Amino acid sequence: MKQKLAIARAVLHRPPLVFLDEPTAGLDPVASASLRDDLMRLAQREGVTIFLTTHNLAEAERLCALVGVIRRGTLLDFGTPAALRSARGAPVVRIAGRGIDDDLVAALALTPGVAAAERVNEGLVVHIATDGQVPAIVQWLVGRGVGIEEVRRDRASFEDVFLELVTSDSDPASVAPARSGGGR
Repeated sequence: MKQKLAIARAVLHRPPLVFLDEPTAGLDPVASASLRDDLMRLAQREGVTIFLTTHNLAEAERLCALVGVIRRGTLLDFGTPAALRSARGAPVVRIAGRGIDDDLVAALALTPGVAAAERVNEGLVVHIATDGQVPAIVQWLVGRGVGIEEVRRDRASFEDVFLELVTSDSDPASVAPARSGGGR
């Protein structure tokens, strides 16, 4: 209740700018969803700029028009969640099928156009090195006796991108300057 009251007090007078630190921490799922809806309405209908700090990546992706990823005080990247996913996340293909074994996965990982391949349950997750390789990969698998049941193209999740940024071994000071973007 204290969290709900603090947020209500912060936005009651409709300020043009609101800073919120982990606003849904400690709230139950229903209250969290309601607060997210209220914050989106404030931003969209009333033009309130909301500066949100959170470790909840799903919440940041849903609520924020722009996100910045900060590590040790350095801004590593900045932009829309979709732009960060497409710029950093290599295309991923999820393939369900029969006849997939560890030897096949190891051979697939060495195939041109494949950055990495891993077996997940009875299927494959293939990280594509270059676009346009999916038909060739499917053809390669079929040629080796794999019974393809489903092929689905994905992009890296926002969480994947975040983890790539903050767990990189490089010094954050050596990371290229963040791209600038417009909007809220």
